[in-house]
Amino acid sequence: MSEPVADFLWLENLVSRYFPLKDSFIQFNIPTFILDPDAETKKSFLKLYWELRKYNYLPVLRRVKGEIVLKVVRYPSKRKRNPLIFWILFIATLLTIIYSGWLQLSSPALDLVDPHRNIWLNVFLYVFCFMMVAGLHELGHKVLCIYHGVESTLPYFIPGPPQIGGTMGAVIIQESPVVNRDQLFDVGLSGPIFGFFASIFVTILGVKLSYVLPPYSIPIGSYLPTPIIFDFIVSIFKPMPPNSILLLHPVAFAGWIGFLLTFLNIMPIAQLDGGHVSRAIFGEKKHKLISYIAIFILFITGFFFMAILALAMLSYRRHPGPLDDVSPLSMSRKIFGLIALPTIIALTFVTFFPSLI
Repeated sequence: MSEPVADFLWLENLVSRYFPLKDSFIQFNIPTFILDPDAETKKSFLKLYWELRKYNYLPVLRRVKGEIVLKVVRYPSKRKRNPLIFWILFIATLLTIIYSGWLQLSSPALDLVDPHRNIWLNVFLYVFCFMMVAGLHELGHKVLCIYHGVESTLPYFIPGPPQIGGTMGAVIIQESPVVNRDQLFDVGLSGPIFGFFASIFVTILGVKLSYVLPPYSIPIGSYLPTPIIFDFIVSIFKPMPPNSILLLHPVAFAGWIGFLLTFLNIMPIAQLDGGHVSRAIFGEKKHKLISYIAIFILFITGFFFMAILALAMLSYRRHPGPLDDVSPLSMSRKIFGLIALPTIIALTFVTFFPSLI
């Protein structure tokens, strides 16, 4: 008996322990199984996944022309990653954030309102808060990856221009696929939620450190569009007299950047965090339509570069979905997602065209 046939017979026997089969065959050298349409899929597929992982196989479940089709492929080899890259990016990001903090804290505006400030102590506070916002976002993803058994890397921090805080955030790379829509939802939404609450804490601290000034009291300043959640925090923790202005402490700016990154990440586009959530809730076709609508919103609100980048992401590669794309998202997650996703978007939304709001 040839090895492929022997493997197929062994796989057929294994799959039949978890699912009732209508048919089984080898298609394009891939073991393929047609499941009974009444078969329970979510729990059984998860058990089969972990069983096949022991033998370096990977199951994929899809609905094709009304049939529930299970294919079994070889588990792809894990890519070796150089840990030096992580440390180079981390140190580079740390340096750009430090430089950003120093530029802000040595500004002429702060010389006028707080000439006796300890610049380097405040730079340290700024760096700590900024790294906390970016780090907790990725920690949220990492925690849920560990919970669901999804292999992932440490967060890779991305240096950025000092004018926007010194970093573009961070990313973790999933090294094993998510099994079902529940896992896709949890891993996708956890980062923005962790980052959102970290941004609230940092903004509260930064607003309390900020300066309330009478109008035209300093010659230097620029307009910063603020989301609803930022304005609400200011109204609670730094009530301002009519016509006064708020000179933000750099820590408050770190909180503002945190809200901005949360807004961009949670937009339901392609493989952004919000895109994962949208894909888990709505499925492939509706997710793509929602992505185009969200890209259009980014474009008309001034996020031109992000809109072009998102469109490129959507055009280059479709969202792969979970391995089990047949089992629905749990109802509790669906309800929570339909509330949390638009709520966080609304609270963190900013536009660089003030006339639109």
